[in-house]
Amino acid sequence: MNSRRAVKRDYSSPLRDAQAQATRLNVITAAGRLFVDNGYGATSIEAIAQAAGVGRATVFTSVGGKPALLRTAYDVAIVGDDEPVPLPQRPWARRVLEATTQRERIDRYADVLVLVNSRVAGICEAFRGAASSDLDVRASWESIRSERRGGAANFVRFITDLGDLRPGLDAEHAADIVWLLNDPALYHQLVVERGWSEAHYRDWLSETMQAQLLSGRPRGARREGSTIRTRAQST
Repeated sequence: MNSRRAVKRDYSSPLRDAQAQATRLNVITAAGRLFVDNGYGATSIEAIAQAAGVGRATVFTSVGGKPALLRTAYDVAIVGDDEPVPLPQRPWARRVLEATTQRERIDRYADVLVLVNSRVAGICEAFRGAASSDLDVRASWESIRSERRGGAANFVRFITDLGDLRPGLDAEHAADIVWLLNDPALYHQLVVERGWSEAHYRDWLSETMQAQLLSGRPRGARREGSTIRTRAQST
C-alpha cells in the first residue's frame, strides 16, 4: 500500500493559456470598437459578448465590467497589443531617446504621437464622454490625464538632458505645453474631424513643440510623411 498522499498540482496548459489570451484580446477589441462606434452608455455587455462571439460571463471573467473594459481597451490601443511590454521599451518609443539633438528628439516624439494617437483618439473620445456620467470611469479618466502629464514631464527632462529650454520657460510650464499638445483630442479634431493628413499633423506638431520649447527657428519636420506614419496606417 502506497502511504504517500497524492499531491495536488496546478495544471497549466500553454494551449489553454494561449486560447484564453486570444479570447481576452477578442473581447477587448470588440468592446473598444463598440465604445468608439456607439458610445460608452449605449454599449451593453451583451452587445460586447455578441460582437466577440462569447458568452456574457466570459466578458466578465476575461476582462471585467464596462469600466474595466473601457480602461483596458484604452491601454491596448496605446501600445497596439496586449503584450506585457511597457511603452518606453517598444522599439518605436526607444527611437526618441536614441536621438542625439533636442530637435531630433522632438521630431521623433511627434512620430510616436502620430502612431499612438491614431489608435487611441477614438477610444479617448468615448472615455471623455463617459467620464461625465460614470464615477468609476471618471476616476480612470483622471488617472489617464495624470499619466499623460507625467509622461509630458518625462519628455521635457529628455529634452533638457540635451540642452536648455528657450529663455523664460521653466520645466513645469514646458511640461504643461507638451501635455496640451500630446492630447489625442487634438489628433481627433485635426485629422478625423478637419481632415488633416497624418503627415501634416505630424509636421505641425513637431514644429509647434520646437517653437514652444526651444530657441531659434523650428527645423527637421519632414514634408513627405514618415516611417512611423506608414506603420500607423498598417497597424
